[in-house]
Amino acid sequence: MPDANQGRTPRRGGVAPVIIAAAINGGRDRRDHPDIPYTPEEVAAAAIGCIDAGATIVHLHARGRYGAWSASPAWYSHAIRRIRHYRPGVLISLTSIRPETIPVDVILGLITTLANSDSTRPDLMSVNLGHVMLWEHVAPGDAAAGRPIPRPVRGIGLHRRTVHYPNSYSDIVALLDACRAHRIVPELGIMDLGFVSNAVTLHEDGLIGDEPWCLIELDSPRYGAGVQVAPSSTEDYDVITNRLTRYLPGARWAAHGSARPGFSVIERALTTGAHVRVGFEDSVVAPDGRRATDNAELVAWAAGRVRESGRTIATADEAYAVVATGIPA
Repeated sequence: MPDANQGRTPRRGGVAPVIIAAAINGGRDRRDHPDIPYTPEEVAAAAIGCIDAGATIVHLHARGRYGAWSASPAWYSHAIRRIRHYRPGVLISLTSIRPETIPVDVILGLITTLANSDSTRPDLMSVNLGHVMLWEHVAPGDAAAGRPIPRPVRGIGLHRRTVHYPNSYSDIVALLDACRAHRIVPELGIMDLGFVSNAVTLHEDGLIGDEPWCLIELDSPRYGAGVQVAPSSTEDYDVITNRLTRYLPGARWAAHGSARPGFSVIERALTTGAHVRVGFEDSVVAPDGRRATDNAELVAWAAGRVRESGRTIATADEAYAVVATGIPA
């Protein structure tokens, strides 16, 4: 198995501490779990619970009315300030994902606005290294909510719509440039072998350094789920991280999966010296299959697995020492 730390992570007692990231509220709504946090106050409260349970990075998505996608600077400013007021020192990560109708300039403007003040500048921002496509089931009630309903497939009543989250080469370059300008760590989202190839291309083009900070994001619960990225399996984790280490030996990463199968990916990541991510964005169920109470429960599970593995949980300073090498030079 590849070693995700390559001997450069700060060590306590000869053991590399583990970063636990908590992805609190992206990609899901209250049909998935009634307690998905939407407002800045709800997200900050969830973040505080996760930090107290062991998270050193909290990953946020702004949400609009009824949980819609948002890139509101006011929303992010309120949430970030509130988290830092109650838990100073924690690392805060934001998403750069956007619907296909939203130009990348909206995200670039968000970065500039937040970076104008140290009180709101994020520490990290996730940047998917390519387009993400989903063949998403049309849920009951979507028509009433004004969402487009595609025609049945082959007359058998199965409805799916294609959902596209774009990130072209020029989009990614612009996001990396903004991160460099404002000293924000880009979290390079790697979801399949093609994304590994994109990371190598960006490295050869001089756009990322020798020691990038990555997210291994196995964001499909299974083959056939309609999500056009690698599924949550230890086999897919092993293949992707093997290729990443072969071509970018300085890379370090946190890994996560989707739904209940994702917990096996997290456990495999811990055995390979990697870091981990949990939270409602990735799964609203606990490892035993029941609905999780909250994000903090999932973080507490991860913290327990870290301790059982004989490793320790990274402090915020230790975590930053790991991820900061990912800021493009």
